[in-house]
Amino acid sequence: MSGLKDTLSGLLANFDKGQLVGIDIGLSSVKMAMMSKYKKTYKLESYAAVDLSEAAIIEDEIQKPDEIIDAISRAFTQIKSKQRICCIGVDGPNTMTKRMQVSDGTAEEVEDNVLWESEQYIPFGVEDSEIDYFVIRDIKDQDVKDVLVVAARNDISEKLISYTKEAGLIPKVVDLKSIAISNVFEQAYPDRLDELSENGTIIVDFGAQTTTVIVYKNNGPVLTREIPYGGVLITEEIQRQMGLSYEEAEDLKKSGDENGNLPEEIMGIIDDKVVSLMEELRKILNFYIAAGSSEQARFCFATGGGALLPGIVETLSELVGVEVEYLNPFETIEFNQKNFSEDEISYIASSGVVAMGLGLRKV
Repeated sequence: MSGLKDTLSGLLANFDKGQLVGIDIGLSSVKMAMMSKYKKTYKLESYAAVDLSEAAIIEDEIQKPDEIIDAISRAFTQIKSKQRICCIGVDGPNTMTKRMQVSDGTAEEVEDNVLWESEQYIPFGVEDSEIDYFVIRDIKDQDVKDVLVVAARNDISEKLISYTKEAGLIPKVVDLKSIAISNVFEQAYPDRLDELSENGTIIVDFGAQTTTVIVYKNNGPVLTREIPYGGVLITEEIQRQMGLSYEEAEDLKKSGDENGNLPEEIMGIIDDKVVSLMEELRKILNFYIAAGSSEQARFCFATGGGALLPGIVETLSELVGVEVEYLNPFETIEFNQKNFSEDEISYIASSGVVAMGLGLRKV
C-alpha cells in the first residue's frame, strides 16, 4: 500500500499550484530559494547553496550529472520545503532574449508575428527551441506591441528537467536567469522603477563562469548579453601562477591570507582580469549605443559574487560614467528572520539573486 500511496502522491503533485522553488544550477554551486507572497512584496523563507566540484560543469556542459542530481537533492533537503514544484534557470549560448516590436492583432496573430520575427535571431534554430514571449506594452499610435522574446534549446532544458526529476522535484517552469535578475530588480525598487526605467539602467551580474549585462529601459530589458568572463577565470589564474590547488586559490581570492589581506600578486592577477572584463563590457555598451539608444543609461547596479572583488565596482563606475549601486533584493523583499543571520543575508543579497528571481515564479 505504501508504494501505491507514494505513486499517487507523486502524480497528484504534478497538479500542484502556487509558489515555485527557484533552482539556480551554476558552475560552482546549486542554489535554491523558497519564496512566499508577503503583503505587497515577497519573503525569502529559506535558502540553500551546495558547492560543486571543479569539473562538475565545464563550458556549459554538465560532466558529472550524478553530482548535480545529488546537489539538487541536498539543497532541497536543506530548505525543508513541502512544496516540490520548481522553476529551473538556464543561461549561456543555448538561450536567447530579444526585445522587438511586432504588428498588433489577435492573440494568435501576435504569436505568429513573434515566431516569424524571432527566426532570424535564434542561433540554434527555431525547430530545436522552446520560444515564449511577454507583451511589455502596447504602442497604440503605431499599431504594434513591444514584446520580450525568450528562447532556449530544447535538449538543454530537457536535460535539466530530467536531473531535477531524478532529485525528487517536479519542474513546472524553465526560465532564463537574466529574466530572473530583472524580476528581482523590479521587485526590489518599486518606488524608483519609473525613473530607473525611463532613464535606462545597466545591471551587471558578475557570476562564476559568465558576466551577464542587462540594459533595462521602457519597462523591461532592451539588451541582454553574456560575456564568458567570470570569477572562475581569476581563480584558475591564481591557481596557475601561485601553484595552488583550485580550492586553495578560491579561498585565497575570497578570504585573503591568514590575516585576511590579499597579497599584492593576487591583487595584480585580479586587476588584470578585471581590465579584460571591462574591455568586453565596453564593447557591449558601445553596441547598445550604436544600435539606436538616444542616450547612455543613467543608472547602474552590480550583483553576483564577483561584484565583491576588490576594485571591480569602482572600475565599472569609471566605465559607465555613473555611480554603481549594489543590487539589494532586500531593499523591499522581506526574509524570515528566524532562518537567517546577518552574514547569510549579506551573502544571499549578492550571490542568491538568480535563485530568488526564479523563486518569484508561480503557477
